[in-house]
Order: sequence, then C-alpha cells, then structure tokens
Amino acid sequence: MSTAQQHPPLVHTVRIRPADTDHQGIVHASKYAAFFEAAFIEALREIAGSLEALGRHGVDLVMAEITIRYRSPARFDDLLDVAVLLRHIGTTSLVIDYRGTVNGRDVVLASARYVAFTSGLTKTAIPGPLRATLERIPRAPDDVQQAVSSPPTRSTLPG
Repeated sequence: MSTAQQHPPLVHTVRIRPADTDHQGIVHASKYAAFFEAAFIEALREIAGSLEALGRHGVDLVMAEITIRYRSPARFDDLLDVAVLLRHIGTTSLVIDYRGTVNGRDVVLASARYVAFTSGLTKTAIPGPLRATLERIPRAPDDVQQAVSSPPTRSTLPG
C-alpha cells in the first residue's frame, strides 16, 4: 500500500471572494500563494495539531521557492479545493505540491520547496519526530509531479 493510500487527502477549501479576482472576475495570479499557505497551515493543523508544532521542534519552515502552473480559471464564488501533497522530504528541506481544483477541474498546480531553520535563522535538519509527522502528508501522484516539473508546452497552457 502506498503512502497516498495510507493517509487521507489533506484538502483546504477556499471560496473565491471579489477581492481575489481581477476585473474579469477571474482569480488574480498573485492570490494563489496565499491560498497555498492557508492550505499548508491547515494541513499542519490536521497532522500535527497546530502550526506551533514546528516551534515545539525548534524549527520553522521557510519557503525558498515556488513554481505555479495555471491550468484554467477560477472565478468569483467558486469553491477552490487545494490539496496538499508531499513530493519529497530531505535532510533540511521538503517539497510540497499543491493541486487546486474547482468541481474536479484542474485550476492550478504548484510546487513549493521549504527549508528548515532554527529561530536564529540557521539552516537545520528536520528533527526526526517532525519528519515522522510530515510523512503523514499524502504523497503527490506522478501526474501532479510531472505537470508541475515539466516545461510548459502549448498543450498544457490555457487558451
């Protein structure tokens, strides 16, 4: 049984507000990072009890990079489901993939790399107990990993 089958999906739902959209009523690209952050915090709350779990282990996870692929528009009043998926966990960092859907339709795919730091801003290893907790995040399926990692082609771009 794979890790993705062992752990239930971690999905955070966001209702798209007028403030999230541009003049065409489509979610502005700048809003997705905030949606991903909210989904990650809610995922940590689900698997660890709260965001403070990081502090209990003496670390903070700092986003070092993010790649976002826009697949189709989300619009005002849509319910955007953001799934949080673990792609990789290393010694000092982890990669989280995000899959945003509206009614099962892919809207946005993203991959973010987080690096563990101490409160003194020194890069550090992810402690064993925290690693075990993070391993409870379901694994990203191959299709999400490939869609976020591969170079865009005409067939993957909207329009």
